[in-house]
Amino acid sequence: MNTGNLIEYLDWLFAHFDAAFARAKAQVCVTLGGARIDCRTSIGSYAETLRIALADGGAPIRADCRILVACADTLGLPGLPAWDEPFFLERAVEAALSATRYRLHHMAENGFWQFYDRETGRGLQLQRTARDLPPWDGGSPLRNFLHWHMRGASRALVHAGSLGIGGRGVLLSGPGGSGKSGTVLAGILHGLETVGDDYVLVDVAQATLARPLFRTLKTDPAGYARLQLQHWPAVRPGLNWQGKHQFTLGDIGAAPQTAGLVIDAICLPRVGTDRTTRFDPVSPKQAFLAIAPSGVSQIPGDRDVSFGVCAALARRLPAYQMTLGPDPGEIAQAMTGFIEDLRP
Repeated sequence: MNTGNLIEYLDWLFAHFDAAFARAKAQVCVTLGGARIDCRTSIGSYAETLRIALADGGAPIRADCRILVACADTLGLPGLPAWDEPFFLERAVEAALSATRYRLHHMAENGFWQFYDRETGRGLQLQRTARDLPPWDGGSPLRNFLHWHMRGASRALVHAGSLGIGGRGVLLSGPGGSGKSGTVLAGILHGLETVGDDYVLVDVAQATLARPLFRTLKTDPAGYARLQLQHWPAVRPGLNWQGKHQFTLGDIGAAPQTAGLVIDAICLPRVGTDRTTRFDPVSPKQAFLAIAPSGVSQIPGDRDVSFGVCAALARRLPAYQMTLGPDPGEIAQAMTGFIEDLRP
């Protein structure tokens, strides 16, 4: 396979899809962002990953998406494709497919492929072995498929956390170490709502609405100690590939994710040195630069759509630098008052 024969190859590959999908024994069905996702797999451990990580709720309002996760040379599927160019250049492949029905992602180091047919809503994740997965997959499985299936002129996956009260709230964005995940966790542990800590589905068509995709949460060892998560037996002491503890909302006794949050502002957390948390206005440019690059760089294909949604967020919503105090309870209290003050 190469950039010159991608369409021919993908047409041939998806000719195998329906029969292989029917043969896969494990099934996980969820409703995400109004879309019904039907995932089949021959890898039992992957089905469990999906059941743990994916949010589920609400009545479907869009056409179904069918995703098959399988190892190569199983279920009647072909072996892994051989890329017959010196290098796999992701942006060149994206450009070659941009005007077509297909999307594709590849990690050459572990023989991992994802293929998606936009016209039929079918996705195929083909991997060398059950263990050959990207390191981030356990926290946000099927992320690329969700992006390709749900993206539209006004909606996209956004790399941000969220907190809210009574169906209204804020997005939180920042680089690693900024305190974003710790702020989300502090809020959840003190009764605030969330639609996610890492990736959320955002629609800017009318009111800015964020919906949940994943139930997973993460925190570094310092946050684990500060939030006293050792008192929750389901939060395991082992660390993931980022050196963080990974767990779910249910593991810390939190209420189920709300179906959606109307977003009233963007907050950019950073670790401070004062005893109390404060909020200072920042420019739309600062908000855009905080919220756009990480998500756009991490999710392949249709990056222009992601940039457009992030730009709309930055133009539409007020943004604030959130300088964090040291106490999680005080941070949650400050966030509660901030969200309540935003209400129209």
